[in-house]
Amino acid sequence: MAQEVRPMPEEMDPALWRGFKPAARVWEGRVEAIYIASASADAMVAQSRVRAFTDRGLEGDRFFRDSWNAVKRPDKAVSLIEGETLDAAAKELGVESIADQTRRNIVTRGVPLIELLGREFTVGGVRMRGIRLFEPCGHLVKVTGMPKIFSALHHRSGLKSEILNDGVIGVGDAVALGGNTQRLASALE
Repeated sequence: MAQEVRPMPEEMDPALWRGFKPAARVWEGRVEAIYIASASADAMVAQSRVRAFTDRGLEGDRFFRDSWNAVKRPDKAVSLIEGETLDAAAKELGVESIADQTRRNIVTRGVPLIELLGREFTVGGVRMRGIRLFEPCGHLVKVTGMPKIFSALHHRSGLKSEILNDGVIGVGDAVALGGNTQRLASALE
């Protein structure tokens, strides 16, 4: 059965963003973790690498489909969330980690997602475009069984992005504005 495609919700006002704010103007970020789920309510499964496809999403993920542009929802291809946000939210919730609970595909470290909004960037060798910041949803609360996860992620729940070229994304890959696709060796330790 085909997944229902709802109209794109209103974008979150960037002025409300509570996410990661780097201490320096220049930042260097990387992929900390990758998660996919084969179905809507299935558990997120950690991956060391994943194949990304233009306009389709991440192979094996619940949101992988023939074309997101065809249904005017390019923002559904991939989602990113800041590791720094996950650390803060886990602390607020009194748990060790929530990375695999957030329903987000790519966890970054050292990447202020607000700076990727409306811009092209690379994750490893894959070009993406940041489409919209978004809020947690009721489905997240239902699937996690954590009622306070909504408030912990409010105004910092992640960035929905469009995939612009096919490629492979791996844990430790660099995240950069423009075309920098350098892999960070230190992330592989």
